[in-house]
Formats: sequence, structure tokens, C-alpha cells
Amino acid sequence: MQQALWNVRLRDVLTIACPTCGMPRHEACRTLTNQPTRALHRGRTVRYLKMRFALDLVEPHERPVRHRAAPALSGAGLKAIRVPHTHPWRLPMHELTDLIRVSFLDLARVVTAHACGLQRTGLDELLFGPDCIQQSIDALIYAMHDRQIRREVLVLSGGSPEACESLAVQERSVRKRLCEAERHLKEQRVAELTAAGVLPFPPTTDDPHRLARTWLGRYLSGEKEALVREFATGAGVAPAACLHIRSIQEKVTRCIDNGWLVAPLSDAVHELLELDASAFRRRLILDATRNDARDDALCHPLLLNRWRDQLDETLTEIAPSAGNPHTKHLHDITLTSPAARSTGHVERLSSRRRLFAALLQRRSESIRLITTLNDGMSLAERRDPSHELLKQAGARAYDELVRRHPHLYGHIRMRLAQHETRYGRLRITGPRAQLRSQIFDELDCMCRRGLA
Repeated sequence: MQQALWNVRLRDVLTIACPTCGMPRHEACRTLTNQPTRALHRGRTVRYLKMRFALDLVEPHERPVRHRAAPALSGAGLKAIRVPHTHPWRLPMHELTDLIRVSFLDLARVVTAHACGLQRTGLDELLFGPDCIQQSIDALIYAMHDRQIRREVLVLSGGSPEACESLAVQERSVRKRLCEAERHLKEQRVAELTAAGVLPFPPTTDDPHRLARTWLGRYLSGEKEALVREFATGAGVAPAACLHIRSIQEKVTRCIDNGWLVAPLSDAVHELLELDASAFRRRLILDATRNDARDDALCHPLLLNRWRDQLDETLTEIAPSAGNPHTKHLHDITLTSPAARSTGHVERLSSRRRLFAALLQRRSESIRLITTLNDGMSLAERRDPSHELLKQAGARAYDELVRRHPHLYGHIRMRLAQHETRYGRLRITGPRAQLRSQIFDELDCMCRRGLA
């Protein structure tokens, strides 16, 4: 039996270099060190469309010029292309696995059927296992918005109550499954970070001596950073690992330089980095309209935060015309405007709301990717041998600052003493940031008077 062209295998999808992680053809995508991943980029899904429409999988600049005659059919201009399976969840499991990993829209159909009661051995693990849960959450968000907007169109155009109720039932089922999947993803993340020692975060210290050292180091941040570099370099830490991180861009760059993160600066990434705000906005809107052919370069670690911030701004601009009073989620307009409207008005409103929903979906994706990236970088830093050496250098730097600036340290301790209990523990009732700011202003005055 001839294989259907729409049934693309994963090894077919890997036939061009990945634009996000730069892995060559036929190599598994790899973004975090020693961790093959599909989380920080969309993979190579555009190749699915090329295969579905009988196009070459070779990159355009490598494709030789050749003309292929279509199979002879009775109709003029027709091609022998098999249509997608109408019920993809009925495919053999190995075919279904390949299909949902290269076709977002088919994945959305499968997760919707699963949320509405479809049971099949191995389907839970396939859809919500560690390798696919983020993509399934993305598909559930798309399916939830799709059912909601379709139901709204029926209500506003005076459609049958039975059809509206059917869509409402599907929408509630998908929303419930989405909440379960997001909770499961959070549990997976917490378990991984706990096993690595990142969680739980240490509680806020109530030791006045420790807090005074910390605030002195923050006040004299430049001197402290120089001391950390000096002590760490003396202990054998590479100079690149000693740089103080002031922004997420610097952190990503350091992880790339240290080999913890595989994310080369390709021409596509350079092009996006150089775009102005309006051009970048047009690029992300175009990406939001293409679920099965997404712009992989937007998921580059150096672009993730800009992508999320621009999505927030674009959502704020589009919300009024989409009939949404906020940008938190897709508001149900039938609750506030249940009256029937003209066909033209419903179509225009539906188009704007679909764009708004697509941008909401992309924002959720960007936040998940940023979280995954930050977790991965934190785990990579903790696994590196320089991590403990830098902690020791930091402790030595705090001690040296106390030795060099006893007057400043003594003033901080004196101010903190007002908040100590009789057991020598701190009990600061107001915001700590406000108290710290007041103390820093007093230290500025002391330095100006030359008392330090």
C-alpha cells in the first residue's frame, strides 16, 4: 500500500537545519546541554506542509531546479494528493505519534477528542508525557478559543440552541482538560527543580548579621562584584563565568558562551534582533495567524522576552476592537451582548477576536518557553563546577566588605537592631525594600560627609 503523503515521519521533518538551535540535518534538536528538546522552539513543522502539498523537503538554496510532471488524471490540473485522515486518533500509534508532532492542527483535533472522552491505551502518555505536554497545552488553548468563538458567532447570528450547547459542552471539556494539564506541568517542573536542589527557595533570613552583610554588598555592588571576580578567578573559575548578570540577555549570552545553551545567532535571529518595534509587531502578528507554519526564530532565547513584551502591547491595542475589556483571557461577549447582530458585523468581530485569541495563545506559549529556558539555565549553572566556587567567592567578598567598611556595616546593624526581638531575630513588619531604601539614603549621607 502506498504511503499517504500527509503521513510524515519525524525523520522526514529533520531534513533541514533547525533555525532555532542550529542543529544540522537529520540531527535531533538540542537547546539545553545534554538535553534533547522540543520545548524552546516549534521544531520543523513547516516541513509538514511541504510534504502535504508534495513539495521538496530540501532547503530552497540547496534544491536543484527540476520540473516534475503530475500524475495523469481525468481532471485538468489535478494532483494525486491524499487528504488527511478525518479521524487521526484512529491511526496506529506510531503513525499518530509522528503526525501530532509535525501537525499542530491535527494535534488540536486529537487533544479535543481526548478532552471530550476519547479513551485509548497509551494516548494519555503520548499527549501529556514530558516530551509533548507543552505542545498539547498549546493545542488545548487553541481548541478552547476556537469553540468559544464559534459558539459566540452562532449566538450573535441567531443559530440553533442545540448547536450552541454542543459547542459549549466541548468548550467546557477542553477548558477542564487544559487546567489539568497546566497543573500537571507545574507539578513536573516543581519535582524537577526540587530534585536538583533549586526548590524550595530558602526563606527570607531573620538573622540581622546575615541581612546586614547582604545589604552592604548590595549598596557597594560594584566593589562586591570586583571582589567576587578576583576571588573566583584566583580559585580557577573562568573569567567568562565570573561576569555579573544584569539582564536576561546577558544571562542567555553567558550560557551560550559557556556551552550550557545551544542557540547560535543565525541570520534569521540577527534579522529579528535588528527590527524596529513596528516591523517586529508585524512579524509576530503574521506568526500568530499560522499555527502549522510558525516562525521558529521567534523562539530563540535572545528574542523570547521581547516577543512576550511586544505581544502584551499588541494585545492591549487590539483588545477594544475585539470586544475584550482586558488582556487576561478571551472574554465571553455573549454574557454582555447577547442580542443578535448583522452578518457583516459578526464576521468582522469574529475575525478580530480570532486574531486576539491567537495572540493570547502565543503569549501563553512565550511565557511557558521563558519559564522552561530560565529553569534550564538555572539547572545548567548548578551542575557546572564553577557554581560552588562562585558561592564561596561571594561569601568571601561579603566578609571583605565588612572588614573594609566597618562604619557602613555598623550603621546598617544599628538600624536593624530596632527591629530585633529579644532572641536576636529580626521582625520587620513593613516592606523590607522600603527600609532598605531609607538605610541606603542614610549611607549616602555618611559617604558624602566622609564618615566611611
